[in-house]
Amino acid sequence: MEVYAPAGKLGVVLDTADADGCPVVFAVKETSVLASQVLVGDKLIAVDHEVVSHQAEIKVSKIICKSESSSRKLTFVRTSVNE
Repeated sequence: MEVYAPAGKLGVVLDTADADGCPVVFAVKETSVLASQVLVGDKLIAVDHEVVSHQAEIKVSKIICKSESSSRKLTFVRTSVNE
């Protein structure tokens, strides 16, 4: 699933709680620009085509923040539990 996020804070908290080491959405603030698109448990696998599936959440957060694009492309995988 691809989500396009505007520049600025996303209001999404990531964690590396996944057994595969994949960053997982831990929380989504009600005011998040992604609140209607992302669910807790979604796995973030890429940011602007850069694979982040085996990187720590702190590094992934830095990649998201440093994106120079006005619209960042975030690629998630949703587990069947969230559907």
